[in-house]
Formats: sequence, C-alpha cells, structure tokens
Amino acid sequence: MTLLHPLRAPEDGAGSAAPDAGGAAPGPSPADPAGGASDPAAPAPGLWADFLPDNLRGADDKETFGKLAADWKARRDADAKRPQAPKSAADYTLEPGEKIAGYLSDPSDPMLGFARDIALEIGLPKEHFSKLVTGLYEKAHEAGLLAPAYDPKAELAAIADRVAPGRPAADQKPLVERAIREAEGFAKVLGEQLKLSEGARGLLGALADEAAGVELMSALSGAMAPLPAFATVGAPTGGWTKESLEKAVADPRYNPMGREYDKDFRAQVDAAFRHVYGG
Repeated sequence: MTLLHPLRAPEDGAGSAAPDAGGAAPGPSPADPAGGASDPAAPAPGLWADFLPDNLRGADDKETFGKLAADWKARRDADAKRPQAPKSAADYTLEPGEKIAGYLSDPSDPMLGFARDIALEIGLPKEHFSKLVTGLYEKAHEAGLLAPAYDPKAELAAIADRVAPGRPAADQKPLVERAIREAEGFAKVLGEQLKLSEGARGLLGALADEAAGVELMSALSGAMAPLPAFATVGAPTGGWTKESLEKAVADPRYNPMGREYDKDFRAQVDAAFRHVYGG
C-alpha cells in the first residue's frame, strides 16, 4: 500500500507547482527563458571560475584542461631555455675588459672565490656572473674608487729602468734583485729600530713591492746610513760570474742594514758587479 503525502503550501500561501494532468513538467519561468540551459560562451562553473585567468577558461572542463596543459608546456619549455646556475662554483668564469683586467687577473684572489661561492648559493646563472663582477669593477673604476692595479711585471721593469737603464734583460735581473733585497732589508731593520707595530712594519715592507717604494728605501738608506765607498774598477774580482754574484747579493754579509754586514765583502762584490756588468 503506497502512502501519498499531501502537498504542503509554502508559508507565503502560494501553491506549489505541480505537473498537469498529462504529467508534463511545468514550463520555464519568466526569470529563466532558456529553460535552465547554460550559456556556451560563459566560463565553466565551479572551481575554475574562482582563480583562472580568462585566457585559460574553457566552455567546459575538457576545454579548460586543454588550455591548462598547453600553458604548462609553454612555461616548462621557457624554463628549460632560461640560463641555469652551474654545478660548481669553479665553473664561473670572468671576461674582464682591458680597463679592469689588472684587478681580476689573479685566479687565486680570495675575493673572487667568495663571489663564486655566493653566486652558486643564490643560483646565479653562469652567464650572468661575469657581467655582474666586471660591471661592478667597471663602475668603481669609472668613479675613481679603485687604486691603480698592481702589475708585478711593470714594477720590475720600472726598477730595471732605474738601476740598469738600457742594459739587456739578462744583465738587469741581478741588479733588480739586489735593489729589492736592499729595500726589504732596510725596511726590516728600520722597523725594528723604530719599534714599529706589526701592521706598520707590514706597510713599510710592502713598499719594496713597487718601484717607487724601492727608490724611496734606497734614498732613505743613503741618507740615514751612508754606505762605505765602493772598491774601484780593477780591484780583484776573484773570478766572479753572474751566477756567483746572484748568490753573493743574497748573502747576509752583503746587506748594509743587516746584523751580519761585512764592509769588505760588500766592497768586493760591488767591484765584481762593475767588472762583470760594466759601469
């Protein structure tokens, strides 16, 4: 036995719509003339309409997924073409211009090592490293913030021009080495006599790395402690050669500011220098 529940009238008193005698469903309401059919041009309902941009919305889920897949592939392909960070910090290379090449010529410079490590840590692409570092130095150079780059070869050449101008390179070498040793020795003894701090001694000793510093040390040495008169040309040289002279200038007895300085030994070596190299 089937129980039929009576239809309840809504609270506003309006009757509920019911099928007609033939069982047909009621027609569309005036508010929905299409009878509830969705607009094909409207965005897909539900989740997609909440956050997707208009260009990724389709008329239905299938079309929406198709647009999403195409967009994801395009983004993936673009990422694959984008410059990537190297696997090792050592893979970062530099291509400095002529103006700043002297500042970046030493591959063992610890500052460059730090820059490479940080670049790898933040994932900097390999292609961008050189542009970043060289660009920084170029800007600093243009602004006058960098001191002249140190060039050891240029400094040695300048010393050679001062102590042995116009002579062959082979003849200049021992004379340059002698000048540098004397400058270093004088700076060391002067620092001890003046009881300078380690930092001040370091600055004083660093002067011997540059031609101007060697010249300064030589002038100060001559002014503060005149060297004994050199032996005249023609004094006995004892068969000195270029090789033996190089060893002699490294001997502590040759340095006039050293504790083991030997006046006679110095005079003999200097006489040998003039005999071997002339002048």
